[in-house]
Amino acid sequence: MRDEVAVAALQRSAGAKAAEGESFAPFWLVSGEAAPEEVQAMAQKVFGHVPDGDDIRAEAALPFAARSMLTTRPDIGLMSCFSPATPWVWPARQGGQELRYILVRPSDGRCVIDQAGRRISLRARDAAVVDLARETRFTLVELGRIDLIALDPARLPALAQLAPDELMQAIPRGNRGLQVLAHYGALLLRGLFPLNSAPLRDLAIGHVHDLIGVMLADRSAPPVTATPRRGGRLAAIKADIETRLERRELSIDMIAGLYGVTPRAIQKAFGAEGRTFSDYVLERRLERAWLKLMSAEDAAVTISSVAFEVGFGDLSYFNRSFRKRFGRSPSQVRAG
Repeated sequence: MRDEVAVAALQRSAGAKAAEGESFAPFWLVSGEAAPEEVQAMAQKVFGHVPDGDDIRAEAALPFAARSMLTTRPDIGLMSCFSPATPWVWPARQGGQELRYILVRPSDGRCVIDQAGRRISLRARDAAVVDLARETRFTLVELGRIDLIALDPARLPALAQLAPDELMQAIPRGNRGLQVLAHYGALLLRGLFPLNSAPLRDLAIGHVHDLIGVMLADRSAPPVTATPRRGGRLAAIKADIETRLERRELSIDMIAGLYGVTPRAIQKAFGAEGRTFSDYVLERRLERAWLKLMSAEDAAVTISSVAFEVGFGDLSYFNRSFRKRFGRSPSQVRAG
């Protein structure tokens, strides 16, 4: 298949370590086939703004022939592929090739996986661990993003102990280990943890594999009687908001659509805490901006870039809201 060499060039071992002290940050790869105007449109959709100098053109096609991919630099094995193509065939991986096992999780739509006569179907936010020793075919239905984790079998011995058909099973989105993994992975991909040393990155990679081990040990979803009540539902909603803060199009309609409820139901959930959906989103964006300004080590990081990175489209509104929330201007916090 045309993308076999491309995939091999792009995928690195999840256990690889970068040089000590190298700055850790989200890293955006853009397909070499994407036109400049498409790059800008994708950036607006994914980040809410056009990153300055961060749209790194890939020398080859991205996994799933995606138009763009969010990963990290240094690489820790996490990937979010946007606008993937269908079908996608992952050639059988032979001994000596870096990538053998992957975790696959569609964020929306549906993903059908076929391998050696076996088929599984993943709904949005379900997951599966796949052994790529055999050719694997992916059919994506109305899917805008698919998340991948490259797995290191040395960190997860259970992988080698399971036959491919035992391994390739749909893990429901309600699985507790999967839920924690999804939120932890999203925070890592967005650079919200300062993993600016090799030991910290190694620790994070270990956490990811430990969570997958928990997920594989119990592939069920919580029983119906254990479904979270209103407080649990609101916590899940907040977690989904957290992973989308940088998107300017984040709205109550978007979140309501994720849960199959009306915007009024979302507003009612926040009303129980004496606040509105918009109040909560503004508060979290401001707190994330504070953290970025406090931890910024590069003098080239500007107030405007921070504002746009956390989802603000109006710099004046950001400055006013920031001062009202913290009693200090962004520039004062930036200066320490």
